Amino acid sequence: MTEEQIRHLARLSEIELTDEDVENMKKEFNSLLDFVWKLQEIPTDWVEKMYTPIENVFLDYERKTDTSVDKEQVLKNSPHEVENNMIVIKSSTVEH
Repeated sequence: MTEEQIRHLARLSEIELTDEDVENMKKEFNSLLDFVWKLQEIPTDWVEKMYTPIENVFLDYERKTDTSVDKEQVLKNSPHEVENNMIVIKSSTVEH
């Protein structure tokens, strides 16, 4: 990974990095990527493909759809409301 890519990820994650942090992360990321490339060299032709790690499992659960929420109570807890609807304000400060 390049320094620019690491700084971009840090900005998206809202993490402040020093120049030293960036260099250390660059080494770590590139080490991990080298390891992944080495793993891809392992022959796996003989391994049967799996579409899910759990075979023949039926998940039986009771679906509950009868719960409801009192709209007036929700709106009382809402910091912003417009025309009887809750308004959610984006809290991220990351600039894109």
